[in-house]
Amino acid sequence: MKRIIPFGQPEILFPDMELTFADFFCGCGGLSLGFINAGLKCISAMDIAPDALQTYYTNLCYKGWTHFFVNPENPDLKKIKKRKMWNDGYTNNHIFPNGIPDNWLSPQVKEPMPCLNIFMYSIMDLEPEDWMTICKIRPGDISIFAGGPPCQGFSTCNNNRHILDERNQLPMRFIYYCKVCKPKIVFMENVPGILTLGKKKGEKEGPFPIWLREKFEDAGYHMEYQILNAADYGVPQNRRRVFFIAIRNDVQLANLFPSKTHGKYLETYINVTESIGHLPPIKSGEQWGEGNIYHAYGYNKRKGHVICPNCLHYNLDVRNECHECGYDLSDAIHGGIIHFPKMGMLIGTEKYIDNDELREQTSFLYQ
Repeated sequence: MKRIIPFGQPEILFPDMELTFADFFCGCGGLSLGFINAGLKCISAMDIAPDALQTYYTNLCYKGWTHFFVNPENPDLKKIKKRKMWNDGYTNNHIFPNGIPDNWLSPQVKEPMPCLNIFMYSIMDLEPEDWMTICKIRPGDISIFAGGPPCQGFSTCNNNRHILDERNQLPMRFIYYCKVCKPKIVFMENVPGILTLGKKKGEKEGPFPIWLREKFEDAGYHMEYQILNAADYGVPQNRRRVFFIAIRNDVQLANLFPSKTHGKYLETYINVTESIGHLPPIKSGEQWGEGNIYHAYGYNKRKGHVICPNCLHYNLDVRNECHECGYDLSDAIHGGIIHFPKMGMLIGTEKYIDNDELREQTSFLYQ
């Protein structure tokens, strides 16, 4: 007999609100993923793009535990409603047929739970007071507001960029949300061009960092900013972004920006081969381990790389410890690896392994 949990069941616990955040301009969820992996719980994610939010939902949300709120004036509303995942804000969770009693953590979920409220809205079209009412929160409940406002109006790749570009008002709207909702910490990132747009010769700062600082001060925050490069923190990409961090005036927090971990006199930069070179080759539309697709794959011997015997990641031969798992590389694998799913591995071969040839020779494994 199916056990029905009543609507008002008291076992659902409220989370520690110190560990919550909201993601604005969330896109497909890259920023949210970082915060979730750090142990925080997402209360709300907002973006205007349906495809981005569908990706967010697929990757970061527990099906049936997520509420969707779509702007009723969205011109694509009929098209959106055809997607089974979209609804008018009511859960389709099968455990609670009458709806989830609240928008918080379930005691059955032990890990930090991803987003429970997705808003397909422009931040300009939803007032912060209404947003708090929908999320069932009060000013100051959520600890961190995170957001990366659209950068097209600020980017130096835009040959027609102008301070009056209407998209450039979105950071100001984001700060207004902070003023009303009062999170402890505000985290905002953008392209470095936001610092130079409208800047005149001889000026220390352009108008936007000055305006942002003034807006944050008016909202009750102290703001600092710094340009960081992802490569300096172990990411295999030379990606420079400016990060604005604002702290509410009644909150004490030091060391807002992290120290570099990679670069000159530090750890060697991580390259793409080290990061993803261990992944098996798959064709378009395939998924490793799905159905009968269990391709054997080989690590092609590459100049300047060794293989960690613990996690099987590539490493530059100048490393003493694996960049991925920290394992001692004094006995690293200098040849290659053939991995036969469910049949074990052949490790340490000095023969060059061509992945296409290997797939053909081992096709019997997945027939």
